[in-house]
Amino acid sequence: MKLSIRIFSLLTLGALLGISMVGCLKDDSYDNREVQSLHGGSNNFVEVKLTAASAGNYLAIAFDNLNYDTTLNFIPVVASSGPVSEDVHVTLTQNNKIVTDYNTANSANLKIPTANMFTVVNPGGVVTIPKGSNTGYLQVKLKPRDYLGEEWGLGYEITAVDKGGLAISGNLKTGLVAILVKNDYEGDYLVTGYFQHPSAPRDIDQEEFLPTAGAKSVIKTLGDLSGTNVILTVNADNTVSIAPGPGTSGTTATVAAIAGDATYNNTYNPTTKTFWLKYGYPQPGPTRIITEKVQRE
Repeated sequence: MKLSIRIFSLLTLGALLGISMVGCLKDDSYDNREVQSLHGGSNNFVEVKLTAASAGNYLAIAFDNLNYDTTLNFIPVVASSGPVSEDVHVTLTQNNKIVTDYNTANSANLKIPTANMFTVVNPGGVVTIPKGSNTGYLQVKLKPRDYLGEEWGLGYEITAVDKGGLAISGNLKTGLVAILVKNDYEGDYLVTGYFQHPSAPRDIDQEEFLPTAGAKSVIKTLGDLSGTNVILTVNADNTVSIAPGPGTSGTTATVAAIAGDATYNNTYNPTTKTFWLKYGYPQPGPTRIITEKVQRE
């Protein structure tokens, strides 16, 4: 049996990974340069490198809702100058302020897991970058089902390195990993509709995978604009809130729901597993309006 997880940052979505019940997180994402752990540099620093596209060092992991422990390579620690000539030991310390500062800055509500919800595998939080490599990992063991229904976050900071030739990075010494469990809305959808645009109006007809973004949220392409996304949140009454998502910039950051359509009324039908959406940008008075039916396949 495989436990699959989905990893993505706020600025770029990563690849779907698989790990076995007893194994560690497979390193394909690092080999494929979806994170920065293999990226070298010219300075002699040790750094936390979670994502390739963002210096914010935020990563979200969405797990299958499974009820067994698994161990994963949680946070990569990198010697920026390249492979080290001897083992390097780097101490990471949990820092809850990283999570609370993120919540404040982003109007988020990541909860901090209690001590019984996870185990740091590395004794004393010490990560070893082995001789001949430039990367070591803080490993964490957890049970995904313990995280169901909420959004969680763990923040870590490099606090010590045992080799005098390496310094702790000033900009990349911390990392925040958000832990989610795949919700009921994640999956493959058929998207049909219309993009009202002042210069290029067009029909929309495409298949999309909507990954988990929160306990009741998924990420969706904004219309057919590849690389620009919205976050759909299903509320208790099955209305849908729409907010800017990963990759939004400029005027698209003002994307919001548009009311007043009897059918495309920003709701979710749990029986047919269909989103009925109408939204646009910029606000107020959007000149670009997307009307979509998003139905689970």
